[in-house]
Amino acid sequence: MGLSKDLRMGLGVDRRIRLGREALPLLAAALTVAVTVVWAATGGGYESQATLGGGYDPGPWYLGALAIVGAFLTMALSISRVRVSRWASLAIGLLAAYVAWSFLSILWAPDQAAALHGSDRALVYFAAFAMFSLLPWRDWTVHTALALLVAGLGALAVVSAVRIATVPDPSALFLEGRLIYPLGYYNADAALFTITAFLAIAVGARRNAPAPLRVAALVIAAVCLQLAVLGQSRGWLFTLPIIAIVVLLIVPGRLRLIAAALAPAAATAAVASTLLRVYSSATVNGLSLTQPRLGHVLHDRASHAAKAMLIADLLVAVLAAAWVACDRRVTLTARAGRRVNAFAAGACVLALAGALAVGIAATHGHPVARVEGAWRSFANTKDTPVGASRFTSLGSERVDMWRVALHEFARHPLEGIGQDNFAPAYLKLRHTNQEPRWAHSIELRLLVHTGVVGALLFALFLLSAMLAVWRGTRGRRAERVAAGTALLALIVWLVYGSIDWFWEFPALSVPALAFAGAATALSVPPAGPPPSPRPLRAAAARVAVGLAGAAAAAALLVPFIAARETQRALDIWPTQPARAYSDLRAARSLMPFDAQIDLVGGAIALNMEDPGAAREWLTKAERTETHGWLAPFLLGLVYGEEGRRTAARRELTRASRSNPREPLVAEAIRRLAQDRPLGFEEAQTQLNARRLARFGR
Repeated sequence: MGLSKDLRMGLGVDRRIRLGREALPLLAAALTVAVTVVWAATGGGYESQATLGGGYDPGPWYLGALAIVGAFLTMALSISRVRVSRWASLAIGLLAAYVAWSFLSILWAPDQAAALHGSDRALVYFAAFAMFSLLPWRDWTVHTALALLVAGLGALAVVSAVRIATVPDPSALFLEGRLIYPLGYYNADAALFTITAFLAIAVGARRNAPAPLRVAALVIAAVCLQLAVLGQSRGWLFTLPIIAIVVLLIVPGRLRLIAAALAPAAATAAVASTLLRVYSSATVNGLSLTQPRLGHVLHDRASHAAKAMLIADLLVAVLAAAWVACDRRVTLTARAGRRVNAFAAGACVLALAGALAVGIAATHGHPVARVEGAWRSFANTKDTPVGASRFTSLGSERVDMWRVALHEFARHPLEGIGQDNFAPAYLKLRHTNQEPRWAHSIELRLLVHTGVVGALLFALFLLSAMLAVWRGTRGRRAERVAAGTALLALIVWLVYGSIDWFWEFPALSVPALAFAGAATALSVPPAGPPPSPRPLRAAAARVAVGLAGAAAAAALLVPFIAARETQRALDIWPTQPARAYSDLRAARSLMPFDAQIDLVGGAIALNMEDPGAAREWLTKAERTETHGWLAPFLLGLVYGEEGRRTAARRELTRASRSNPREPLVAEAIRRLAQDRPLGFEEAQTQLNARRLARFGR
């Protein structure tokens, strides 16, 4: 009797330990989901029209980044024993090497502050992946964590739909008739909604999930697909079939996924014409209407679209409830399940072959010529969309961005130009009026920013992670389903991000890489007997982790504090200029290589009509950022207003070399030659008008 009691107590202790360890992944997932939702909900919308959301804006970004890195370091220091597969260990090491190379690129980057900010971003992505890959995930904890992500982002999608329907003037939620809420960038919004939709469909397809959860997930999938249509992203439209094919190849249970996706897809198709009319009514020949007419039209059309979405989504709920009820009553044997999956795979192949045949027939037997024509249309930056949707044209500035990226990669093939240093190069070599900071492609950003070394390290990291998933889940269907579902966000991020700048949105990148880490952890074998204690090795490892953690904290805290000081100066300068200058000097003491701080000081001095202080701040900015155009341009305006024509011409010529297609620089040079120098107030008015026309309110 005593022996059985001891045995029961031992089993109870073991169960508590096991449950405690398996609760760690859910705690990490809850933190990551909370940070992701806060990032996605902060900025870029009706209440924060001046900033981008998704963790792009410095304030929310640094707080979330510190939370994720802090959680990772806490876990690394507190867990005494970590079990990880060989391929997952290699993936962690390769991603760490990429982050180290990114920080090393600060040494040769023209804009060292931008390189530091970009390296901080890579550091947080590493922390998210490493934290999830080192935790003891099981298939049920992965599904639970993904359900949390669907719930958080799904709630945000529902809030977005409600705001579209209820806001009196929804023009702040749209740009040129395209939805930009909540992230502030229509393509990023489409990616966020697509990730949520695919994850929701996967949750709805799980037979052993609670029925209410499955129904709610399918309704969320419908809402997200409909919101993605409102963004009218051509990249979304053309990458969606590729994403769907990759998902069906990776995630087991293809027929269930297809069946779960039918109702959301059908509901979206049914209301697509109403959704597309929001854009066509708010634009004329691709140009957005002006206020107040724009606000009135958007309110009318958005209300109609929201009503159509509500009706369609209610029908989705009914159909989903019926399907879930029937699905729970039908049980297939393992052999029948394999046959169904094989049938679904064959159906997918036949569907692809049929689509190829239809494409050849639609192009009258000349698909190559049609593809060449489509590429010419895509490369035509003046191909303006006309008609019911923006999907009617392919014109884009991306080809020019990719041209400059390849040009800079050819000049710096091994090391790259430095993390996040694409913007100055593009301004100097551009053929368009665009001013992008990013290459609009994950592959090209890796090549141009960190060269062959960085791109190869990241590619090998992805390959190692995929091998960890594949080798660890062979013959284990439950783990394969969980791993495939966990990779859905990464699939969307990689495929869609190949033609856009989603790397720079932490709300997209962190969940993609974090849950990819969870997928690699499913390959960990069962725990064996504990190894013999090695106190010296354990102490050395903790010291190494502590030192790395201190360096990581410094790399995040220093720019975070500097950004807060700079933002405070921007907030208080109209009433407390002396305090604003003091805050900027404090920020500069932390980040002496950040020219943006000096530019803010110069702009404040110009607004305060203090040319002496403006010259001091702008001269520092020019010395720090020798390739920039804004500091010499503003200095040229100051010298011109003071009658110092030679100095003004020298500065404006320098600005023109850095940004030869900038119309304001050309106008300032022309006005200086006519002895009618362009003033700061006039230049600021023109810049504000151009920004308003391009980015809306």
